[in-house]
Amino acid sequence: MPNTPDFDKPNSLTVALIVPTETRRRALIAALDGTRCTIAREFAEYPSREDLPKIARIECDVVIVDLDDDVEQAIHVIANICSYIPAVVAMACSSKNDSALLRRAMQAGAREFLTEPFVPKALGEAFDRAASRRPDQKKAAGKALVFVPAKGGVGVTTIALNFAVALVKESGAKVVVVDMDFQLGEIAPGLGMTASFSVVDALMSATRIDREFLETALIRHSSGLAVLGSPEKYSSFDLVANDGARRLFRILREEFDYVVVDAGPCHGDIQEMLFEMADTLYLVTEMTFPSLRNAHRIISFLSGGEGSRHVQVVANRFDSRHGRTDEASTHGKIDEASAMKALTLPVSWKIPNAYVAVRDAQDRGVPVAVDSPYTRAIVQMARTACGKPPNATSKPRRAFGLFSLRGTASPVST
Repeated sequence: MPNTPDFDKPNSLTVALIVPTETRRRALIAALDGTRCTIAREFAEYPSREDLPKIARIECDVVIVDLDDDVEQAIHVIANICSYIPAVVAMACSSKNDSALLRRAMQAGAREFLTEPFVPKALGEAFDRAASRRPDQKKAAGKALVFVPAKGGVGVTTIALNFAVALVKESGAKVVVVDMDFQLGEIAPGLGMTASFSVVDALMSATRIDREFLETALIRHSSGLAVLGSPEKYSSFDLVANDGARRLFRILREEFDYVVVDAGPCHGDIQEMLFEMADTLYLVTEMTFPSLRNAHRIISFLSGGEGSRHVQVVANRFDSRHGRTDEASTHGKIDEASAMKALTLPVSWKIPNAYVAVRDAQDRGVPVAVDSPYTRAIVQMARTACGKPPNATSKPRRAFGLFSLRGTASPVST
């Protein structure tokens, strides 16, 4: 029978045991007696993926999985648990002190490897480490701010990276920017950085991602912004399923107050996941017919699921003299009133054209440095995103001092 849960015990942890062999299960239960844990559930066979909701409903802190009965099945169980219930600490146990087996268990997501004979002191130390990973209270998920281009070339990456840097300054909070262009992303280069570990690497290792993993995976810009960039080399990576992406962003939102995403050319399931996840979706367009047409199509799609409530239309390269982008003069006169009628949503943000400054910043690998209408508009977006009044401005030189910072690559401490 399971131990009677003692929730008054300081830092008590609830544990589920997945140990098919009864004698080994009894030995483990005896060793756990006297530790800071209470056993909430015992499983006499390895659960399938369909059984994971049952484990989730137990709301346990730790799951111990025995490897000896069936190694392959046990490894799958650990990987499934870590993917489906990321808040749970998975521990593997075995009678074999085998380094290869330990490595496989850790790659699947296990945080501890327990070996027989089960020594109460060693078990207690393992549970102390598990308790230290558990937050005292559940932290509210960070906000996901997703930038989506209406079409290629509208400048979404430049806006996203400058917005992210400004958000660090204006909010004083923990901010990460993620480049979802798997082939030709420009977030890290735009900040003068080289990503040794990319978003593709993270997605391919999604079952292993946790706080410690992020500390080595992310790099930090000198402004304090954390960066998860795209691969340095061109690859044909295509994310077939989005389970890994959901886990990645769930953990990023647990660790950061704001997760800024450059959605780039993402499409299909991964794009819909980003749409669904976004607390605010910045739809970047220009006042040209092709761009407005695509923006209208995206808004219409989102309206089907009531997602358009979270959309803010961003008109880039906007020319206030004519109510259109500079480029619009070659495509016909599309004024703001006509654009709003076509989009069915107002234009929330108008980013002035700053071609020379933007190109210079891109060539030098720095955020846009000049104090201009362009940078002031970006900062106002960031202020609004973190709850500051959009009409309250700082002194220009202080407000934009952060934009002159060049990137430095160093591990992030989350």
